[in-house]
Formats: sequence, C-alpha cells, structure tokens
Amino acid sequence: MLLEGQIRIPSGCAIAAVISRGGKKMTGEMIIEGMKKMHDRSNGLGGGFAAYGIYPDYKDFYALHMFFDSRTTRKNCEAFLKERFEIVESELIPTRKIPAITDEPIIWRYFVAPLKSVLNSMQLDEKEFVVRTVMQINDEMDGAYVFSSGKNMGTFKAIGYPEDVGVFYKLDEYEGYSWTAHGRYPTNTPGWWGGAHPFTLLDWSVVHNGEISSYDANRRFIEMFGYKCTMKTDTEVITYIMDYLLRIQKLTFKEAANVVAAPFWSEIEDLADPKEKEELYFLRAIFPSLLITGPFSIVMGFNGGLMALNDRLKLRSLVVGEKDDKVFIASEEAAIRRMEPDAENVYFPAGGEPVIVQIEDGAFR
Repeated sequence: MLLEGQIRIPSGCAIAAVISRGGKKMTGEMIIEGMKKMHDRSNGLGGGFAAYGIYPDYKDFYALHMFFDSRTTRKNCEAFLKERFEIVESELIPTRKIPAITDEPIIWRYFVAPLKSVLNSMQLDEKEFVVRTVMQINDEMDGAYVFSSGKNMGTFKAIGYPEDVGVFYKLDEYEGYSWTAHGRYPTNTPGWWGGAHPFTLLDWSVVHNGEISSYDANRRFIEMFGYKCTMKTDTEVITYIMDYLLRIQKLTFKEAANVVAAPFWSEIEDLADPKEKEELYFLRAIFPSLLITGPFSIVMGFNGGLMALNDRLKLRSLVVGEKDDKVFIASEEAAIRRMEPDAENVYFPAGGEPVIVQIEDGAFR
C-alpha cells in the first residue's frame, strides 16, 4: 500500500483568498484556518501568504521583503539599495521560533522610495525602476532574493505547511483587507524558500495550482522584455506575464484573462457579437506566446482587488463563495466553510472565465 508522501499527486497544491469589498481589515487568522482544512493538498515543501493594506504607516513606500544567506550578503545588497533608494526603515521581519520551520535564511524588509535623481538619469518611471532593481538583485546577486516589492502589501513564505508558515510569521498580528494563501505540492521543481508561493512583483501576487506545459515558450517571450525567471519554478512566469499585460500593455483584467486562458478558435468563431469576436481574434493573434497551457487555477492579488482564473478546460478545482461584503476563493468548498460557515452563493467558475473582485469606491486602499 502506498502511504502519504509516496505517491505523486498531480492535482495537489491548495490556494485560497478572502477580500472585504468594503475594505474592512482582517487578521491572517481566518485564511490560516481555511488552509488547515486543505492540509493534505500540500506536503510541507512550501507555504505562503500575501496580504494587502498591512502597512498603512508606510503606504507610500515600496516594501521590499528579502531573503539573505548571510550578513555579508545583506550588507552588500543594502549598499546597492542605498545607491538607488531612500531607505526609510530597515528591519528583520518578526518571526516565531517553531519546530516546524527550520533552516530559515535572514528575512529582512526595507521600506524604500526611489531616488528622483536616479529616476531622472535613467528616464524611468518608478514602477519600471523597481522592477529592474528586483530583476537585477535576483539574477545577479548570489544569496539575495527579493520576494515582495509592492506598496502597502507584503508576501510571507517559507518551507513548511501554510498553517505553520502563518504562525512563524505572526500573521495573526497583521491586519489587511485582502489575503491570499498557498500550500505547495511541488511536482517538477524543487522546494526551497524562494520557490514557495505567492510570487510577487510590485503589487501583483500570484498563487497557483497546476503545471504549465507552455513554460518554455512563455519564459522565452517574457524574458525579451527584461524579466528574468530565476526562482526555479514555472509559477514565477505567470506573475511576470500579468505585469507585462496589465502594467506595460495596459490591458484590462478581462483582456489579460483572455490572453493567458484564451478561448479556443472554434469558440471565437461561433460568437454572435462581431466586436467581441474581433477583440478576441486580435488578442490571440498579438499575444500567442502568452497563452498558458496545462492545468491551472490561480488567484492574483493586487492593490484594491483579486482575480481568480482557471485554465480553459478547468482541469484544476476553484470555488467561490460570498458572505456580507466578503468574497472567498479556494481550491475546496470545505476551506470556504471553515473561513465562513454561512457562506452563500457558492459556485464553481467556468474554465477561462475570470472572477474579478474589487473593493468599493471610497473604501480603504
């Protein structure tokens, strides 16, 4: 008889999210409870969370969460950052020592603002400047990894089960209006601290369940625009694709979804609306190398909202529920019921149909 851990589970990995449309703050305890219900979907080789609205005192600064393998690496990286940014705060990210999380690197955070003199000399806007800095550190600086780089948000990840990662990072002490979470069951790539989900760039954060069979084609295309895939897992490329489509190409969320999970040609041909048909033909023709193939379900967080998306054949599970002003997303309904026993309007989104939730105008951002 095969025991747990002795058989490959291709449908493994757990993803979850919760957002308050009214911008109401929640600690990380709720989503940690939801992840406990999906414990068996991961194997302890990676867990993590992303939270939005957690740094109101530094909301105008980029929060760089970083892993370092030594004090020397941290000092060298900090000297590099000082040439490019004003560092307004620098500190260890608080953690609890628990038996389930071991061999942790140095886990640091900086709250920074790009130096205007450097921006002017490089003729870049600040978001592109931050992206290039992140790529340069992760690609060229051995032993240093930027794993979160947005404003008023942060990612917290480690080797371990997600419920243990939440305790390790003291997420019960943070308050955010939106949370995403991931429990990893790596199949084709190694389990290591930088390879845990979420993957982030600027304010985007992605958690993913599945395998990207189009990874090489996606990676080759996206690296032509300066992105560097260095984290040893296919999920990283999804984050960069979404940044490229949304920030650089300025597509809507719906349009971006129609690129990465594009309808089949036959489905487009059968559409009655000629304008919609033309738009979908255009997206498929312009961005063919950004179609993501293979089974996947993802949740992408961003400042002010969430987007959830299945592959177009819906080969991975994804469930949505609501209660009052909150929207819940998870791999299993059981996780939603753990977060909110009285969840309503529970449904399973169709393949390729994005679920986009944004907080209300005037709510906390």
